[in-house]
Amino acid sequence: MNLLPLIFVLFGLGVFCLVTKHNLVKLLIGLELLGKATTLAIVWSGVLKNTVAYNQSLAIVIIVIEVMVVAVFLGLIYAFYQQSNTLDTEELRRLKG
Repeated sequence: MNLLPLIFVLFGLGVFCLVTKHNLVKLLIGLELLGKATTLAIVWSGVLKNTVAYNQSLAIVIIVIEVMVVAVFLGLIYAFYQQSNTLDTEELRRLKG
């Protein structure tokens, strides 16, 4: 089974979400889609090269980093929402010094 089309679809959807959406939660979802596509590509390359154990351990490290990024991003989203009562990225320009 070839997972390359699925990887491209996930990556394309992630880029689409990052480029077109103006909601911070939707941006986070796009970022997660990019991370999942990257993780799937790394594991799939391990299957193709017969280095599954190495690539799975690398994928676990990437997942841990993604969790930390999501935690920090959600904290920033919460703080921004408390201050401005909106999740629109256009309001972020107001915070620009």
